[in-house]
This record gives sequence, C-alpha cells and structure tokens, in this order.
Amino acid sequence: MKRILGLDLGVASIGWAIISEEIINGKLIRKILGMGSRIIPYQGTEGSDFAKGTGESRNANRTTCRTIRKGYDRYQLRRKYLINELLKNDMHPDEALKTLPKMQLWELRNKAITSPISLKELGRLLLWLNQKRGYKSSRSDANIDKKDTDYVVAVKSRHERIKELKLTIGQYFYQELLKDEFYRIKENIFPREAYIEEYDAIFNQQKLHYPNVLTNELINKIRNEIIYYQRPLKSQKGLVSVCEFEGFWTKGVNGKEYFVGPKVAPKSSPLFQLSKMWENINNIKIGNRLCGNVEITLEQKWAIFNHLDNNEKLTQSDLIKILNLKKDECYFNKQIAKGIIGNITKNAIRKCISDFDIMECSHLNLNIITKDEECYLYDKETGELLLSKRVKTISPDIEKEPFYRLWHTIYSINDHNECSRVLQTKYKLEKSIADKLSLIDFSKYGFSNKSVKVIRKTLPYLMEGDGYSDAMSYAGYNHSNSLTKDENLQRILLDKLK
Repeated sequence: MKRILGLDLGVASIGWAIISEEIINGKLIRKILGMGSRIIPYQGTEGSDFAKGTGESRNANRTTCRTIRKGYDRYQLRRKYLINELLKNDMHPDEALKTLPKMQLWELRNKAITSPISLKELGRLLLWLNQKRGYKSSRSDANIDKKDTDYVVAVKSRHERIKELKLTIGQYFYQELLKDEFYRIKENIFPREAYIEEYDAIFNQQKLHYPNVLTNELINKIRNEIIYYQRPLKSQKGLVSVCEFEGFWTKGVNGKEYFVGPKVAPKSSPLFQLSKMWENINNIKIGNRLCGNVEITLEQKWAIFNHLDNNEKLTQSDLIKILNLKKDECYFNKQIAKGIIGNITKNAIRKCISDFDIMECSHLNLNIITKDEECYLYDKETGELLLSKRVKTISPDIEKEPFYRLWHTIYSINDHNECSRVLQTKYKLEKSIADKLSLIDFSKYGFSNKSVKVIRKTLPYLMEGDGYSDAMSYAGYNHSNSLTKDENLQRILLDKLK
C-alpha cells in the first residue's frame, strides 16, 4: 500500500489530505485516510499597516486576554486578604447584607460618611469598594507633561465636579440614583484618588464610634496593603549596559560567555554631570578675527565651570562676559552658539530648596578631591612615554557625600510618598520641600556610556584642562577602541558573534 500526502496552498489557507493507493484484483483503490485545513486570518493590509506604524501585533489579542486574567487573579487575592481581616475583626457581613438591594446598598454607602453604621455593614462596604478601585494612570514621570486623552480629561473633570459639590463618589451616585433609578454608573469613571478620599471619609467617621476595633494600624493595612495596593513595576536594572571600558568577558557554568563588570552611570549622577561639564569646557574653541585662536587658561575654565555648576545654561553672551572678550572680535564653534547645558541635577534640587540660603545648605556639598597621584601618557603605537604629571585623585568615598546621597535617595525611590518621608526623616527637610524633591524624575535622563569608576579616574585630568581623549589615555583607557595596524592584523577572528 502506498500513502500520498497532498497539499493545497491558498491565499489565506492551507489544505491537506493523506490518500492511500492499493491495487486489488488489478484495480487501483484509493482511500482518504485524513484531511483538514488551516485558515490564516489575513486582511491584506498587514504589510502597509506595519510600514505606517498603525498595525497591530498578531499576539495583541492574546496579550489582552492574559492581562484580563492577571487583573482578575489579583482582585481575587485582594478579596481573600480582605475577607481574612474582616473575619479576624468580626466585620464579615452575613448573607442578608451580601444580598442587600441596590438602592439600600447605595443608601448605606451614603450614610457611612455622616452617621455610624454597624461593623458588619462597614465590612460589606469594604468588599464593595474592593470591587471597583477607579482609574489610575500608568504614565511615567518622563511623560507627565504630555497632553491627556479625552478619556482621561473626562475622568479628571468628574473628580473636580464632586470636589466642588463637596461630595464623595457614594454620595454623588446616590443622589443621581434618587433622581433616576436607571442612571448609568458604569459609564461614569472616577480616578483612584476619589475612591481613596471616600475610603478616608468613611473611616474618619466610623473610627469615632469603634475606636477599639478601627485602629490606625487596621485602617492603613486595609487601605494601603489590600484594597488600594498597587504592585510596583518590575525593575529594569538588568537591562542597564555594562561599562565597555571596565567590562570583561567571562564564561558561565554552562560554558556560555558573558560580558560582566560595573554598570554605566545614570546621566543625572552628580559625578557624570561634573564630567560632562568639564568635557564641554575643554572642547570650547574661540577664534579671534585678528590673531588666531583665543587661549583659555585653567583659571578661566574654572570660572566657566562655576557658572555651569550654578546655572541651567551657558550662553554665548555669558562666555564673552566671563572671558572679558569683545563680541565683534571673536567667533565661536557651533557648540557655543547653541549654548552649553549646566548641572541639571544640582539646579533641579536648588529650585526645590530655593526658600533657604543655598550657600548654607549642607545637602549640596560634594567634596571630590583627595590625594595627589602620578600619571603617565604613552604613545598608542610605539608605547613611548610622552608625558607624566601629578593630579588629585577622587576617592570612592564620594558616594558618602551629602549631595551624592541626596541625589541617590531621590533617584532610587520611585514612590513619591515614601521618598518624601525618607527625605524628611533622614535629611531633616520640611515637608513642603521634601514633597517637591520627591517629584523630581532623574531617571528620565537615561544612562551614560561610562561607569562611575571610569568617571572617577578621568575626571581629575578633565579638571586639569586635558581633552577627553588625553584624559582617557592618562587613566589607561582606549576611548575609541581603535587598533593599530599590527594589532588589527594579529587579532583572532571568531567563528560567530558572541
């Protein structure tokens, strides 16, 4: 017997069949052993939509369903934890309360703001509040200034409306239902802040009547750890690049090679800001229309640095004043025409503590100089010693300096309330100032291409007036990864990329 597989290819489908052929008594007998088809949904616009950036991934529907399942699973977990707390404190509602008619339930929610209710009735309201927590934006601080969508504008406007009426969500909906029993509640979305305000208003009233049961500990636990707990986003620190100058390849247990080493520093780091300012200062080129280039002394470079360190920007007119030049007799490179960005980290913090005397604010202190050290500059091709000099090195203890610690606290704590609390307790700052500092988003500036270790090694040379390439050479780094002709001929080529 002979089996034959047949395929039929269509525009959006594939058909198949397995046929057996057998000769019996001189006759060819064919039998279909199996058949089927696979339909591939294709609208004909996928290619053009993808090119325009308007297409939707084929996995989008699957991702949407998975997101719904996750949300429902987390809701069930919150409900489980809430029921446990209600049972512990004899607040779990009975069946009569669970099946309370709609209008009676809204009436109870309205009453809880101004009058005492039983603990079991309060438990019924908590189970209800756990079902609907309101809209909460997942927008990052980097996009905080972007225009809101029509949906978000409508949600926020509803919140403002009930604030003007001095009502909670429960009171507002109860009044609307009294006017019209068919009022559509599901179509009126409120932000989560409005639900939290209602929660606080209910407990501010009820804890007056049950002080032994409704303790601050229980109220905060149900509010912040169960009903309105928001799982923080997963950390993406693992995606931060390894510094190419200090990193190295090593083999893991499985034999695979990994590039490991210190991670690159954030651009908002006080050390990176210093390094970037000095790189820009050493790159300034000024031409004199009468006698060639204008030489900038180290003393003048420090004057430029002091301006950059305490201002948002260095303009062309600022530079002319600092160097005491005449505008008509000199010309600048394009870098100066656009202006040089100052210390963004220091200036962001200064704006928040402007109520105090900045000169007396110890939180902005950053002492970076420690001891002298001998360094050498070699010729890349011959290895010949070209120059030696002594510079002041930077200690790793710089991370213990007040300004560095203050920046790192703001940078590393994402939760605004928690960050404000730490700033108040650890740095003895007033609440108004701590709140402002906690709103600064230093993560939006991204990362540099060098680690803190590399910056600590190269910064002293930059502060001595050396250019970037010379500073990297003094510190022992090949900043461009360039090879000499002999090195290029001798390098070993890999069979495949790592």
